[in-house]
Amino acid sequence: MKIKTWFKYEVPYLPPRCRKFRYERKEEYIDLNLREVSSDKLVLAYEDKSYNGKGKIYRYAGKLWAKRKLDSYVKREYKKIKTPLEWLIYHNMHYTTYFAGRFSDKDTSRETVLKRAKDDLRELILVDGELYEQTIKPEYFILTFGLGHNHGGTGLFVEYPARRDCGWHFPATKGKEAVALANKIAEKRGDTDDVGKFKAWIVCH
Repeated sequence: MKIKTWFKYEVPYLPPRCRKFRYERKEEYIDLNLREVSSDKLVLAYEDKSYNGKGKIYRYAGKLWAKRKLDSYVKREYKKIKTPLEWLIYHNMHYTTYFAGRFSDKDTSRETVLKRAKDDLRELILVDGELYEQTIKPEYFILTFGLGHNHGGTGLFVEYPARRDCGWHFPATKGKEAVALANKIAEKRGDTDDVGKFKAWIVCH
């Protein structure tokens, strides 16, 4: 499928009697290719059943993919947009995120900006008319809040990936162990409201 994409770039030029290049801003529309894949090519790998989780996660071409969700901001501000694919088409046509300017990018050439747009689209596939985005392996993440004794609480989350500077981490295959440790931590902290409520949200296939 072709996605019409607006992008901007800069072309250097040297004015007469000048030694320093100036840059002329230009813009174009170009049709970029969104890869289309049949659903029978996807293999179910995980299911994220956590609150607001990614749902079913599939393996294809050595990578993991999940259905893209429509952002709450888009739902609120763009009433006519009903699907992530509709938003992608509208967004790429009307908003250029593929230009930042010389203050933030050293290279604003046509080739560099166009490569960025193509790279972004490679992280998406169209599966039987629905938009999927590339993702990574889910994992469990235990985090504590507040002072204990139900002040804040203990939480067991599914992350992609979890933060590494705090908390406890378990791979998707260690759901039982994650739940057991979360209960143990909550009990020791006195977070009695949380004990027994944790679940292994990830199903591994």
